[in-house]
Amino acid sequence: MIMKQKRGILTMILAAVFSIGIMGSINPAQNAEAKRTVKIVKVQKVASKPYRATKGYMYNSAKLTKKIHNLKNYKNTTFYSKKRVTIKTTQNKKAYYTYVANKSGKIKGYVYSKYLKLYQPKTITIVGIPTDPSTTQTKPTASKLISKTDLQSLIDASPDLDPTGQLLSLTAGDYATYQSVFDKNFNVGDYANDGVFNNDQASIYVRSAQLIPYVQKAMDKWNSALGSTVFTLGTAQDHSLTLGFGNGQADGWDGVFDGSGVEVDYVSFHDSTYPYGPMPLSSSQTISVKLSTDDSDGAGDGMAAHVANRVHYDATNHYLTTTVTGTPSQLLENYWVGVITHELGHSLGLDHTPYFGDIMAAQSSVEDGQSQENEKYNWTDYKDSDGTQGGALTATLSQRDIDRAKLTKLLGYW
Repeated sequence: MIMKQKRGILTMILAAVFSIGIMGSINPAQNAEAKRTVKIVKVQKVASKPYRATKGYMYNSAKLTKKIHNLKNYKNTTFYSKKRVTIKTTQNKKAYYTYVANKSGKIKGYVYSKYLKLYQPKTITIVGIPTDPSTTQTKPTASKLISKTDLQSLIDASPDLDPTGQLLSLTAGDYATYQSVFDKNFNVGDYANDGVFNNDQASIYVRSAQLIPYVQKAMDKWNSALGSTVFTLGTAQDHSLTLGFGNGQADGWDGVFDGSGVEVDYVSFHDSTYPYGPMPLSSSQTISVKLSTDDSDGAGDGMAAHVANRVHYDATNHYLTTTVTGTPSQLLENYWVGVITHELGHSLGLDHTPYFGDIMAAQSSVEDGQSQENEKYNWTDYKDSDGTQGGALTATLSQRDIDRAKLTKLLGYW
């Protein structure tokens, strides 16, 4: 989620533009409380995929009225997805549950989607030489798994939060076995609803013609960086992901991803002075905008004063200063393309990083008082040095963004 920004003229006054997050995280245990009302807001069919779960409960209905199974008792049971439901509680929090059933159909119900992990059965090796090859079937030989110690050594040798080299060329069994290790060490997770990606591709229906040029540029950035057509434009009748305008004024966001769609704040998008303040009248005039997180004067006009958790940073913090240059139209286009590119990054399974140069940067790992679901460590400020160009402002993908997206594909998140 890209948070709202205060305005400035040539000095940037950002309101947590980089405090960007994923909508819809709530505690599933709270949903089961009898005093809470659960409203079903969406039901969608999904492709049948095999899953396993080691924690949480299975409920009898999408309204979570009764726990029928403790999933820790079914660690070796493979469940198959049938449909996905979006619910809201009385606190207006969203959550996603998947209706699953085992092969016989005797054990079935609704499970918190994040507790379900894609299951890939290991292959079996038949030892010995068959006497009659024409009548004997040999199953594929299982690849030897990398040890957890060796995997950690590869992670430690890679740049922070950047899976490089051999980390992107392991076996399918390695990625399935150590999924949680990759999630925590690279700030990634399975954030898109089932059915958003089909055959490694998502089709986007853009609900407003005004947004199409921005969406096209954002799609092109990911498609070019990943070397394949990951995102395409769809239609109202044929799509897997929606993108349109929403109201981010109350919650303070410029862009948000909720698992099945992206929304861009209508008011800010249509405000020609947002987020940089009044611009020169001539759109061809090149200007330079100075950005700073410095809020040491206490006036509350630096980026750091407006992060999502509303913490006021004092003079002991590291302050980041940079400058972006271009015509007013270029700066505004880059900003909104950056917002959309960032939100599409969430659909690919990327959570935030503390690196200002990443498209997925956020100044803090805490948003609305909660830490990211998967994070290598907590942070409260950017790690980059002064002068670093902001990925979200310039709509630029870093190598870290690209490598993490390649990893989430190998993990089966898109």
